[in-house]
Amino acid sequence: MPSSPTVWQRWLAHELLRLRTAAGLDRREVAEQLHCTTQKIGHLETGTVPPKTLELEKVLLPLFGVPQDRWPYYLQAARDARKKGWWEAYTESIPDWFSLYVGLEQGASDLHVWEPQLVHGLLQTEAYAQAIVRGGTAELTEEHIARRVEARLARQAILVGDSPIRMWVVLGEAALRSNVGGPAVMRAQLRHLLTVAAHPRLTLQILPGDVGAHPGMAGAFAVMEFPTEHDPGLAYVEHRSGALYMEDHREVKDHRIALEHLRGLALTPGESVDLVARLSKEA
Repeated sequence: MPSSPTVWQRWLAHELLRLRTAAGLDRREVAEQLHCTTQKIGHLETGTVPPKTLELEKVLLPLFGVPQDRWPYYLQAARDARKKGWWEAYTESIPDWFSLYVGLEQGASDLHVWEPQLVHGLLQTEAYAQAIVRGGTAELTEEHIARRVEARLARQAILVGDSPIRMWVVLGEAALRSNVGGPAVMRAQLRHLLTVAAHPRLTLQILPGDVGAHPGMAGAFAVMEFPTEHDPGLAYVEHRSGALYMEDHREVKDHRIALEHLRGLALTPGESVDLVARLSKEA
């Protein structure tokens, strides 16, 4: 089950919407019983704020007809949703919109990624990450650069441990050939890719630069899946000053299909590792 308060909050939001709909109630009726505004019910159902345990126990769970033997699960989820994630210690260096991503990533069961230009953050070495962060903007102080790199490396803990995330990455060949940080940094980064590609729950594929037009030409994106019941997953698209979190099932499905096409066009995992190995010797 998820270890991230962000994902528990997300699960509760989906559950409250599902339970209200199944009970045949509208937001106004629930708001009357909870003695609040319909706007607050909307906030609960979109995950803007987590419900309080008292609200669940005294009003929402009995109102929605949830069997009492299931109550402890919801109440514990509400407690977990209000905990602080480790990434919140980096709020001075990580923007709010990306802090949300990290919270989701830390609790995801599966992460499917398309990255055309750079190595994904979970697979970066410290030197490569530092070069990326430093080159991204001229407005960061040395302290902010160091803290942002530190947070990026801390995220990588989900690749190891008792229950590591299942990750499938398709990288554009350009990501392997970019001279990020200089030849020594790139050589170490490529060798690191060979190491992480050996993880049993990580699949790495490379999309050759000469494949022609493909579904990933609009830019990088990711699809996350979660271990919680009834969660449809989400598609994530980042831009320079923010990100889009798409949860509509049609949008998520569209991105999943695009990833399937990219995997079909990419080199096999074995061929991809061979290419990375060859380029690491040439770097």
